Amino acid sequence: MTKILIIGQGIAGTLLAFELRKRGAIVDIQDGNLPGASSVAAAGIVNPVTGKRYVKSWRFEEFYPVARQTYRELEELLQLSLWEERPILRLLGTAEETNDWSIRCAQEDYAGYLSERSHAGLWGPLLKPGFHYGLIHQAGRVNLPLLVQSFRQFAMKNGFFSEKTWLPVTQEPLFSAYDKVVFCEGWRGESNSLFPETPFRVSKGEALLLRFPGVDPEHLPTEMLKKTVLVAPLGNGIYWAGSTYRWFFPDTLPGDEGKTFLLDHLHDMLAAPFEIQDQVAGIRPTMIDRRPVIRQSPINPNAFMFNGLGTKGALLAPYFAAQLATQLLQN
Repeated sequence: MTKILIIGQGIAGTLLAFELRKRGAIVDIQDGNLPGASSVAAAGIVNPVTGKRYVKSWRFEEFYPVARQTYRELEELLQLSLWEERPILRLLGTAEETNDWSIRCAQEDYAGYLSERSHAGLWGPLLKPGFHYGLIHQAGRVNLPLLVQSFRQFAMKNGFFSEKTWLPVTQEPLFSAYDKVVFCEGWRGESNSLFPETPFRVSKGEALLLRFPGVDPEHLPTEMLKKTVLVAPLGNGIYWAGSTYRWFFPDTLPGDEGKTFLLDHLHDMLAAPFEIQDQVAGIRPTMIDRRPVIRQSPINPNAFMFNGLGTKGALLAPYFAAQLATQLLQN
């Protein structure tokens, strides 16, 4: 029976461990619980249409059914609610944006993903006037922090998790004890010498956690909201609002610059007063081409990398974890 060590337990390491165990592998996970992990700061949004040009996400039709099925399987395993399907209310601020949206809605390959809407629903009383509205369908959210935390508890209970930080000097004993070692280190993979010339371009993202104190809980919006930033309901009256991009950053902590950016854009959207409950930050493991990376090490053939999930990790991780699990076990 194949014995595999996974180093790093963010979304990539969690889903790879899940897929390997489904296929009968012996799995151990090591994670040092280091600061800056993007999985614990992300909202876990799955959005089929993104950007200023309203372009469909890469291979969405292929990835989305796998993501939905995988998260439902994890809900059953962990006995908790992780996955929810929620539309995104898209704010259209100019005539050009409204016209571009209408054109997209009329295209056959966007049917089922986009529609026009005459009202803002429960968001209406909270928004500034002057917007037109579109709706993005087949969107959803997975509670990534809860998934990572709960799977870690499951792994500890079942004896296949240890809180350890991998260091290069400790690599030889690991490779002698396991058939294969997979590095799911997130942005810290950039400095892993086993995988030279991996095209990392990491970015720091920050988000605010908000509450609308003057709104009756029964009238709180349940749809996600998007303009420059996205606002997503997390439950219990808390909303995630993000996020920022910083390509150069001195640390992994939330900062005033990110907070100011988010507040400026929130005030462009919202008329209702809100309170900031918290500010979170994480470092995204993005690549230059914004595509995930699965690599076999050119230095040690038993070492592999699963990384580069970036801003779309909630959508991409289930599909590629399943692909990698099959590849590792069937060669």
